[in-house]
Amino acid sequence: MGENFAFFLPVMMASFGVVFAFVWTLGIRAAGYWSAAYLCVAGGFAVPAGFALLPTPLWGFVADLLFASGFLLFSQALLERWRPNWLLRARIAIWALSVLLCAMSLLLDNLPFELVSSDFGCFLLIGLPLIAGRDRLDNWSDGALFGAAALVALDNLMRGSTVPLTLSSDSFLNSDYAFLMQALACVLGLFLALAALAANMLDLLACYRRDALHDPLSGLLNRRGFDDAIGQRTRKLPTQGSLIVCDIDHFKTINDAHGHALGDRVIVALARILMEFAPADAITARFGGEEFIMFLPDADAARAATTANDIRESVAREVASQLGLSRPLTASFGLSAVQPGDAAIHDAIARADAALYEAKTHGRNRVCVRRALAVPDAPAAILKSRARSG
Repeated sequence: MGENFAFFLPVMMASFGVVFAFVWTLGIRAAGYWSAAYLCVAGGFAVPAGFALLPTPLWGFVADLLFASGFLLFSQALLERWRPNWLLRARIAIWALSVLLCAMSLLLDNLPFELVSSDFGCFLLIGLPLIAGRDRLDNWSDGALFGAAALVALDNLMRGSTVPLTLSSDSFLNSDYAFLMQALACVLGLFLALAALAANMLDLLACYRRDALHDPLSGLLNRRGFDDAIGQRTRKLPTQGSLIVCDIDHFKTINDAHGHALGDRVIVALARILMEFAPADAITARFGGEEFIMFLPDADAARAATTANDIRESVAREVASQLGLSRPLTASFGLSAVQPGDAAIHDAIARADAALYEAKTHGRNRVCVRRALAVPDAPAAILKSRARSG
């Protein structure tokens, strides 16, 4: 049985190390720590093979060093999810003390003390992150990962506490300690790896989802992300509020005169201003090109007009000077409140687009409000801000 474990455990642990390395290449930072941790533990379990080829007591220290390093990396991988770099110096100190005590026990030829030093060091290294993670179990994957790590910590604690009972054999490899260590490492190592892999894959899917719903240049939602955010809100609450549509004035001439790189900087600058003035519950998106949209939940047209005019003034005042443009840069705004008779929020977007068209045709660099699409000439249909045209 011991020989089977001696072959199987290093292969299993190394296989998980390779899998996590692949996940790390996809952009999941924590997977890099999981990979390095499993590769270290695989090396620790492969030490008996090295001892068989070249018998020397130094192999014991190599195993202790690899296990301690693996558990330090396990703790860092866990804390990447819950509290990055929490108590890093303390954990490094625990690692160093555990390795030092193991080295001293080898010099004293005291195997029980070596095993206790290694087990308790590993227990502390993987147990400390559980303190940071106990209040951050937001989903089932975090719960499963927390449970798996807790079982591994408990295994090291119990094994280190029962060394005098399990190390009764003259040979370490034939002792109950070695059998329990290998058997439980097989089960719990598998559980921890699967829980960590599930959490990492969910993180990867969340990254892909975020990339699919966000505009990479501005960092705002894209059209799909806007529709998704509105859909999530309307499933919980009725749609109430106002829509602001924004378009940069003469944007094509900026690209033609200064190049697309500067045009991109204009997009980024406007996105920053939009986020600066957007209320916490606003949904802001770049619909494409130089057109942006902002939904203000529970805001009436007057409040939305104030927000739009603040953004307009900030754009006219800041962007051109920040980017070194020789001519003023302005933006036009159209807005509309959501009406009780709207079949969908896109009805309000259509009215806001019509108001934006009014702003463009009446001189740009202004805010126009469209209350009803069917009556474009009504006196209340268009409210123009006091602004000079751009």
